[in-house]
Amino acid sequence: MNNIDDDEKIENECGAADTDKMIWESEDAKPAKPEDMIWGQDSSGSPEAGSADNSSDQSGSEPVFTFDANTDSTVDEEQTEESPSDQAQAGIFDTTDDTASADSAADQGGIQPENDHASDKGRKKKKKMPKVCKIILIVLAAVIVCTYISVSVWFMFHYNYKTYINGVDYSFYTLDEIDDVITEHIKDYSLTVKTREGEEYVISPDSIALDIQPNITARQIIKKQNGFLWPYYMTMKKDYDLYYTAKYDDSKLKELLHSFAFTQDANMEKPTDAYVTIQNGKSTIISETEGNYVDFDKLCAIIDEALVKGEKLLELDQTDVYAEPEITSESQSIIDEQEKLAKILELTITYSIDQVSWKLTSEDYGDWINITKDGITFSHDKIQEYVENMAARYDTYGVPRNFRTHDGRVVTLDNTWYGWKIDVEGETEELTKLLEAGESTERVPLLDCYAAVYRDGGDDIGDTYIECDFGQQHIYVYVDGELVLDSDCVSGGLSNNCKTPGGVYTILYTKTPAVLIGDDYETPVKYWMPFIGELGIGFHDATWRGSFGGDIYKNNGSHGCVNLPLSVAEKLFNIAYEGMPVVCYY
Repeated sequence: MNNIDDDEKIENECGAADTDKMIWESEDAKPAKPEDMIWGQDSSGSPEAGSADNSSDQSGSEPVFTFDANTDSTVDEEQTEESPSDQAQAGIFDTTDDTASADSAADQGGIQPENDHASDKGRKKKKKMPKVCKIILIVLAAVIVCTYISVSVWFMFHYNYKTYINGVDYSFYTLDEIDDVITEHIKDYSLTVKTREGEEYVISPDSIALDIQPNITARQIIKKQNGFLWPYYMTMKKDYDLYYTAKYDDSKLKELLHSFAFTQDANMEKPTDAYVTIQNGKSTIISETEGNYVDFDKLCAIIDEALVKGEKLLELDQTDVYAEPEITSESQSIIDEQEKLAKILELTITYSIDQVSWKLTSEDYGDWINITKDGITFSHDKIQEYVENMAARYDTYGVPRNFRTHDGRVVTLDNTWYGWKIDVEGETEELTKLLEAGESTERVPLLDCYAAVYRDGGDDIGDTYIECDFGQQHIYVYVDGELVLDSDCVSGGLSNNCKTPGGVYTILYTKTPAVLIGDDYETPVKYWMPFIGELGIGFHDATWRGSFGGDIYKNNGSHGCVNLPLSVAEKLFNIAYEGMPVVCYY
């Protein structure tokens, strides 16, 4: 009866619905006696070990029943007839946990707990939760799988996310929508050509017998996207090239293009390169011009490409169909050239002849510069022209001049073998070198002839000179404006046609002694100072004369030289120097 009461007690606590979870040896049989149960069997299955461990508890313990939480019905009668050892092996009764719990309680100083109905009820509740979770998980998995399959099927007829065709986003488009896009493109297609000037020319399919076919269809594109792998394709961008096979009559295309105004030579202008020039005395870059000259072969190739790609607008200015300038304002070569020219334009050549000076600047030589692809050069002809003008402006050799005499008269001297004379050819070469070097400098031009001085106003005689007044047969010697010597003289005879010519000359050299040689004479002298070399005329002493001055020159003059007393000749010899001016007049 105690066992029956215990059974009812368990049923009441666990509920009638769970009693079938309890595993008995037989439905009709009474519960096994304690001595028939397996007590404290260890993992080795040895009864002796279990008996030894639990000997102190056998008298007061109740049997421990093992419940099968995963079984919906009680064990059959055939199962209840199994032996206790078989049941122990099948896990029907399990006292190992209870024994361990009792040992733990004993170790803590408490009383070994009994396997009461409350602990069985707690275990049963805990084992109910996995079943509910399993149901929820199964339902959730089913929903997920169905949803995934549905989305996969949907993506079999729609393009995936981030699907681009020719750079256009067609995400989630249907096959029919893409087919409509292709069909409409072919149906309404025409190519508009826009020129640099903004003019537009239309190439229609009929004008060139154009037949357009796409290289790929909407279905071919979607086949590249596996619908069941849509999560994978959602993470990546997919680019597809859609182009068209354009067949057309090439001769009709060329004929049509030739009919367009922008391809005709009369309407095209070739580009010009950037260049450097001088504006307002400064180095300036003149920018290139683009022009609108079309390369016809390139035009045909570019239009063919546009037709194949199915483009509807072709902006020629965005292509390389136009001839381009070779040198632009940003080209390094033109920048270097501009800097070089700027440096040249800063160049100043300061010329001087004695006290007279002038400057050559970019205002003078700016238009001599030639700027080519090979660099900066100077015009030789213009440089020579400048030097010739310089000689005409500053040369005094052979130029008539006015001279103020010792007595204040002003005489004009036409015959002059004296003065400054620039070497035009030599100076042209030197000036060219200076300009090309690009360095400012001071310079005396190359000269063929020199004078004593050069003053503003044209005076090149200065204050130190020998004045010969042949009308009075007298000479005057000035040094720094002071008269230091004067004397009578005898000049070339008039009667024998040896008149000493008037003019301005210079002492060529001085010599002592010397021998004068003529056609019919050979005369030694002590002091010789020639001033007209070609005629052999100069100053010298004439010891054979007893008098000087007066009218002696008219009938008994010299062969052209200026005869002087020995003492005067000596003094003059000590004053005279090479290049000293000699002014002669009557």
